[in-house]
Amino acid sequence: MISTGQILNSARVKANIDLPTVAKDTKIRSEFLAFIESDAYHELPNSTVAKGFIRNYAEYLDLNPDHILAVFRRDFIENYRGQIVPRGLADPVSSRFVWTPRFTLITGTVAVLVFFFFYLFYQYRLLSGPPSLTITEPQQGIVTTENILTIIGKTDPEATVSIQGEKIPTQGGGNFSFRWELPGKGEQSVTIIAVSKSGKTTSESRTIIYK
Repeated sequence: MISTGQILNSARVKANIDLPTVAKDTKIRSEFLAFIESDAYHELPNSTVAKGFIRNYAEYLDLNPDHILAVFRRDFIENYRGQIVPRGLADPVSSRFVWTPRFTLITGTVAVLVFFFFYLFYQYRLLSGPPSLTITEPQQGIVTTENILTIIGKTDPEATVSIQGEKIPTQGGGNFSFRWELPGKGEQSVTIIAVSKSGKTTSESRTIIYK
């Protein structure tokens, strides 16, 4: 298929007009006219300028400018940078991701806001909701022949823990461990209670059979 530049070049040669004459009459620089005739539109400032030059050049050569521009649009398109590229290359170029300082600023701002809101939510949960409480040992209904039972669990870092009414210390991250002396043989029950700063409580009970 014949291109826009080839059509214009052929019409100019047929009219026996050189580029300097065209440049003088149209006020378009000779090098720009040469770029158009060679379809090197990426050398022009932008697509708007290119289309204006093509229209003026076509009218100067007594060609239908709308037809010439239609041929131009058939073969070329403006990419995301404002450059004119062959239509087959437009999609890969325009879809390529480019990391810019503005994107960095937006990403950083969003990350800070997300962290801030998660922190607020975490603090709100600590202050207003009941604390978490997980007992890893002992398991429910365990049978033991030892009169000392180790109770291991975890709660919120700001919560306090009591076992059978006795307050026990927690370690980093809300972990705790307590050696409880069984009061007697047979079925025994132990209750672990976690209390948040707001006074909300969470409790867990375990039944132990001591033989």
